[in-house]
Amino acid sequence: MHELSITEELLMIIHRRAGEEGIQKISKINLKIGKYSGVFTDALLFAFDVLSKDTISEGAHISIEETGGSELQVLSFEGD
Repeated sequence: MHELSITEELLMIIHRRAGEEGIQKISKINLKIGKYSGVFTDALLFAFDVLSKDTISEGAHISIEETGGSELQVLSFEGD
C-alpha cells in the first residue's frame, strides 16, 4: 500500500507550508488525482485518517478532483 508513504509526504508538505503561512489548524485539503496515477483514493483517505491523528490536519475535509491523467497534486488547503 504505497498510499501510506504518499500520504505521509503530502502531509509533510502541507504542514510545512501551513507553518510558513501561520496556519495552526487545517480544515480542508483539495487534491487532484489522476485515474492513471496508481493511487487508490480509498486507501489514501484511510492513510490520511491514520497519519493525521493528533496533527493540525486531523479532521480536515479532503476534496478530490479526479482526472483522466496521471497527476497527484495538492491544489490548495484551508485553515486558521
